[in-house]
Amino acid sequence: MLGAAFGLGAIAMGLPAWAGSLIVACSVLAGAVLRLIVPGEGDNLLAVRSRRTDAVISGVLGLALGVVAVSVAVQWIMGRQ
Repeated sequence: MLGAAFGLGAIAMGLPAWAGSLIVACSVLAGAVLRLIVPGEGDNLLAVRSRRTDAVISGVLGLALGVVAVSVAVQWIMGRQ
């Protein structure tokens, strides 16, 4: 959540949208990795999905966000030259 807030705050402060989106994508990917690594003690009581499902969904979302951000960045850089 903090990474997403930081990315959106960076966009609000004047950073290009692709840079803020890349920060958000990295934070989502980091969340997916942490979901796999950190042991869940007591998450069975409220669990609807498995840890692996959460990590895969977050990983795909973060990867898609990152690909879009990088493609926009490339277009932005090429347009500047």
